[in-house]
Amino acid sequence: MLNFSYYHIEIGKSDITKEVVVKGEIVNDSDKFYATVAVRIILFKQNIIVANVVFTVKALPGKATKAFERTIEELDYLQVGKDINRYEIYTESAF
Repeated sequence: MLNFSYYHIEIGKSDITKEVVVKGEIVNDSDKFYATVAVRIILFKQNIIVANVVFTVKALPGKATKAFERTIEELDYLQVGKDINRYEIYTESAF
């Protein structure tokens, strides 16, 4: 069983572009080293899915915490991003 936790998830505007950025931390709660962890995040605007993306976090040692940042290229923050009111984030796979 994969044992990861997610903390300090923030959804905001990119400092450089108009796009939405998701930032946070992933914690490997196991003792096993993972070379790659695939993470899925689903963003909602009033219970309507506006983004559903998978990204990877590389080199995550056992019992370690690693920060991540993922730009959602297809979402303009001013048009959609500021209205995101819910998200789901979970581990797809790890190896």
